[in-house]
This record gives sequence, C-alpha cells and structure tokens, in this order.
Amino acid sequence: MLADSAGLPDAHAAIRAFWQREGAEYDQRAAHGISSEPERRLWTAALSAIPERSRVLDIATGTGFVALLLSELGHRVTGVDASEAMLARARAKAAATVEFVEGVTEELPFPDASFDALTARHFIWTLLEPEKAFAEWRRVLAPDATLIADVSLNPHVAGHHYADDVAAALPFRALSDAAPVADALRSAGFERVRIDLSRDGGEYPRAMLHAGPANSAEPQHIS
Repeated sequence: MLADSAGLPDAHAAIRAFWQREGAEYDQRAAHGISSEPERRLWTAALSAIPERSRVLDIATGTGFVALLLSELGHRVTGVDASEAMLARARAKAAATVEFVEGVTEELPFPDASFDALTARHFIWTLLEPEKAFAEWRRVLAPDATLIADVSLNPHVAGHHYADDVAAALPFRALSDAAPVADALRSAGFERVRIDLSRDGGEYPRAMLHAGPANSAEPQHIS
C-alpha cells in the first residue's frame, strides 16, 4: 500500500530536485552506467525480446545509457526523464539518434498506444506511486507491447539518496523479492509477467521483469 498521499507532492518535488542536482555528476557515479561487460550482456539479452525496429520508450532515461543501447540495436527510441540536467547530458552523447523529452512518469506526454516497448532501468525503486505510474506506462503502450525493467534486490541500499521521510514513502525502496512489483504490473493490466534473477557478478541479485507477448509466464530463477 502507498504511504499517506498528503505528502506526496512535496516528496515528488524533492526527488525531482535531487536528480536535477545529480545530472552533472551522474555518469561518474559507481553502478550508474552500463560499465561492466556482464551488465551489458544482461541488458543486451533482455532487450533482444523487443521486435526489430520497434518504437521504444526508455522511462527515466537519465543520461541515456539504455536509450543509446536500444538505438545501437536499431530501434526508434524516445527517452523521457524529469531532470533537464540529465537530458542535457543524454542529448550531448546521443546526437540525433534518440529523441529526449522532459516529463514525469505518472503523466507521460505521449498519446495512447504510442510505443511498441518500454524499458526502465534503476528506476522502479524510486516510484512514489507505482500503481499510477504503471497504469500510465500501460496507456502509452500498444496492446501487444513488451515491457522490460529491472529491480535491484538489495534491501540495504535503495532509498539512501533521499531524506528519511521521502525514502519512507517509497513502496519499493528496499526489496528482497520482486513479486510485489510483478503483482503491481499485473494490476495495471500487464500480462505474462516474468521475473528472471541474475547475480551479474554482484553481491545481491537483480530482477529483470518482462511483460508482453514475447514472454511466457515462468517461475523466477537465478542464472
């Protein structure tokens, strides 16, 4: 369940302000980029579920790591983020190969059924209103679209960026199991939700969540 909604506007503003400040240094932070070969393989394999030359929306694109990888794979990519500072760095790296748009995940600035696939990396933990966000993601996706997102299953880290009151309002801030996220996606209308677990060389597993016709429902497993 979500925290008391009375404080959510202030929490949203605090989170946006944090990532706006982080924009200039984000690429230098540990684990923010797809900097290791194991993680690049993980994401390349996950993104292979997206049909060729799809219209792909990269949610919370940040400075464009996944958006650029999607573009390299031949997709037509739009990256959206609430931080203009992040987007400025993304545009500098991507030139004209990706369209970057400022916007918030709970009110995306796109018509219904605009995209064939949606990606979200290092983001679900920071959602204040996941039910609202997931419903909005479902709205902008075509009926047969594919969703790919990750969740770090490290209960000791998520939320540490924010003030205690903001972190406490994040429903998915400290997960040891991705099932609550999968359940929320199903409640928002996503089908065939699957969880793949990979340690990716780290201490804690990462959950890769898939939804859509390219994937069948399977139990979670560690690879």
